[in-house]
Amino acid sequence: MDALSAYIHIPFCTYKCDFCDFTAFAGLDHLSEEYGQIVCQEISDRLKARCDKPLLNSIFYGGGTPGLVAPAIIAEIDQTLRQHALVSPEAEVTLETTPHSISLEKAKAWLDMGINRISIGIQSLSDLELKAVGRDHTRAQALSGIDLAVEAGFTNISTDLMYGLPEQTLESWQLTLNEVLELGLPHLSAYGLQLSTNSPLSGRYPRDSPAYPTEEQFVEFYHVLTKLADAFGLEQYEISNFSRSGFESTHNLSYWSNNDYFAFGVGAHRYVDGARSANWRSLKRYMTDWLGDELYEQIDASTRIKEAIFLALRTRRGIDLSRFERQYGVDLFRLFNKQIKRLTEGGLLESDGKHLWLTQPGVLVSNLVMAEFM
Repeated sequence: MDALSAYIHIPFCTYKCDFCDFTAFAGLDHLSEEYGQIVCQEISDRLKARCDKPLLNSIFYGGGTPGLVAPAIIAEIDQTLRQHALVSPEAEVTLETTPHSISLEKAKAWLDMGINRISIGIQSLSDLELKAVGRDHTRAQALSGIDLAVEAGFTNISTDLMYGLPEQTLESWQLTLNEVLELGLPHLSAYGLQLSTNSPLSGRYPRDSPAYPTEEQFVEFYHVLTKLADAFGLEQYEISNFSRSGFESTHNLSYWSNNDYFAFGVGAHRYVDGARSANWRSLKRYMTDWLGDELYEQIDASTRIKEAIFLALRTRRGIDLSRFERQYGVDLFRLFNKQIKRLTEGGLLESDGKHLWLTQPGVLVSNLVMAEFM
């Protein structure tokens, strides 16, 4: 039986960040207990309909801010999932949270229920930058939240940072990186800002605002990120993710390996048995129709191959060519000979005959490289 993963979406937050395009709702956490019961019902309904219990090697509570709701709600969802699925004893169980949602009591409760990895959304350690993007925590709260997670006993801690923010400079980015990396945590995720057209941030800081770094500065931000992460002993294993050996995110590696995954909760996207589907993004509609699909797409063989290329190239190891041929029945160098030759000669792809991966220049234009295979 192949091990799968499960994602559970907890949409509540204290304030929806100005750049956020996720299914998240501020000021509605009074619905969290009822919502938790409905998620339990969805888990039960979907998994009971299967012939056998799936085996899970990772569970991820994302949001929103799962750390905001009462630990008892997460515990009830977790117990329901374990009733209807087999969870590996070595499974990675992650909970996302904002730093100011962490208390010592909560963190200990998360550990007691089996959460063994915590992902803390810091974004920046500059109060100016945090205010610019609409985060409702401060630098001091960010550092305090990390300290509380460590004090509670978490050893597998990831922090999320962002670069390319309005008001951010190369110097301030270096300061944030150095301070976070000096904490000695085993995992770091760092993402370049993607500005959504209809986000509040684009209203206050339009794309052409001089408050943003230039394209050349954005590239330099990325170079500083990779150099400093390496200097502090974190290996880049995916375009935006760095870790000490053994602390790579099992859950995210499953995505990048194009494996099936379950997902539950409002707006949650799943990929199971060759079909991609998504729950309603409307909280009201989801809570009355938790098995309804806002999206449903059967993935054909050609699309699955292209998606596997796209996902695997995000990893620094790239595509394992023999494994790819066994799994999908195609020789990549025959199917995409012209594209691979052109990109390799252009210094954007590299291969040793066993793997095919993005070079560092290729990473910077990864979307353009991957588009060649679409």
